[in-house]
Amino acid sequence: MPTSEKKTNQKYVLSIDLGTSGAKVGVVNQEGKVAACASGRYETQFLPNGGAEQDPAKWWSVVTLAARQAIQESGAAPEAIVAIGATSQWSVTVAVDEHGDPLMNAISWMDARGGKYNAEIVKGFPSMQGYGVVKLFKWINIVGAPPTHGGSDALAHILFIKNELPEIYRKTYKFLEPMDYINLRLTGKACATQNSNLASLLIDNRKLGVTEYDPWTLRMSGVDRAKLPDLLPVDGVVGTLLPQVAKEWGLTPNSVVVTGANDNSVSAIGSGAIADYEAAAVLGTSGMLVFHVPYKKTDLTHMVASVPSALRDRYLFTAETGNTGRVVDTFLKNLVYGKDGFCACDMPEDIYVHLNQAATQVPPGSDGVLFLPWFNGSLAPIEDPYVRGGFLNLSNRTTRNHLARSLLEGITYNWRWLKEAAEAFTKRKFPLWRLTGGGALSDIWAQIMADVLGIPIHQQADPRNNTLLGMAFLAFNRLGLMSLDDVPHKVATARIYEPIPANSKVYDRIYPQFRASLKQLLPIFRTLNKPA
Repeated sequence: MPTSEKKTNQKYVLSIDLGTSGAKVGVVNQEGKVAACASGRYETQFLPNGGAEQDPAKWWSVVTLAARQAIQESGAAPEAIVAIGATSQWSVTVAVDEHGDPLMNAISWMDARGGKYNAEIVKGFPSMQGYGVVKLFKWINIVGAPPTHGGSDALAHILFIKNELPEIYRKTYKFLEPMDYINLRLTGKACATQNSNLASLLIDNRKLGVTEYDPWTLRMSGVDRAKLPDLLPVDGVVGTLLPQVAKEWGLTPNSVVVTGANDNSVSAIGSGAIADYEAAAVLGTSGMLVFHVPYKKTDLTHMVASVPSALRDRYLFTAETGNTGRVVDTFLKNLVYGKDGFCACDMPEDIYVHLNQAATQVPPGSDGVLFLPWFNGSLAPIEDPYVRGGFLNLSNRTTRNHLARSLLEGITYNWRWLKEAAEAFTKRKFPLWRLTGGGALSDIWAQIMADVLGIPIHQQADPRNNTLLGMAFLAFNRLGLMSLDDVPHKVATARIYEPIPANSKVYDRIYPQFRASLKQLLPIFRTLNKPA
């Protein structure tokens, strides 16, 4: 394979995806084929008072090793890799000095420590849900979303650093999102876009193509403009690869580095969802519903909004559940295979295969066992950092097989709730959803999605590489080497899952009880989990 690759005139993009749990790097050709891919993992450090951090040096180490491996294994000639594109988790904040070196760990989107500082800048009279009404609606009008009380946005992270780590704040040259930090390491240039720096909540998103921060939001937040990266167009180019990086990775310095894009936007493109209202459900660590729309709009009740996308002159509906793949991993690694007083066995490598097999052993509805999926709070369709998960209606007949299936069903009920919010947002019904992300590899989960949601589910053939494909398509398009109209034809579908009427009937009966359970338990969750 490597030899034949070198003999063609095929061009490639080196795609980098810096996710929540690990990084993946792939070499992608113009036909949408991943010639080679490599990955590595890193940890999140959970700290007191809602802290969650990652080490940017570890990011770079993992990306470098994966890039070198993918480039070597692809067989692509260095000069054939014409561009590099980075996507990443977002609402994650890296404070760097003038040399581009991190001053501290990156603050994760799961970090809640800055929520109280957000609450301080948005309070006022008259008040609604803890927001001063005038400030709330002005922030929504300008940005599309207000600073969150839960502290999951980048503005909260910056305010946390400013108030509790003032020396770090003073030394900070720029606050960057992960994709823009990677681009800084690649080019030496600190910059961002209206898409990559969405979570700063400091950009006027009423117009697309904005390359400056909004004066009112800057004044309200108290953040120094000089500490924010300059904004480039979403379809721009950062620069060429630094010679030392090119040498270390085995590339030429002529490789172009395009502006980064957040993983929400890239996931839609990588699934082939290019036209307006074509939805992609991403069963990743958090869980995202994304689709393009022609307008800016916000639904604060359900914490969904349309924001500037990675495509010129397009908005993207984006909603993040915060409770998909991470909940599955917590269940498997802590409750099923945890090394504790009940089990000291090693966790098998194919834990997800075991999960899928277990889930098939019980009927739809899990014999009445109901799972609530909010292990670490919820983002959409309800934002609440205090809700938690649990299994309800256990009996003497309940087995781990029941827990496995109800786990997948409970997460999917939350997706149904989100689907209802999205349909109210757009005032139209979805004819189908594309299914992508690592969870899309599960056939049983794909069928549960179809049955619970009541629509056909199109399972992507290569869902794990969804973001690598999306970033590559963007890079090729920005260099004039691919039309966006060609993208859907380059994304293969593995299988279409149609709803099974008998299963849907079961889920239609249980779903209202899922919603009712949260309503009844919400006061208990808040009492148990709010700081004293």
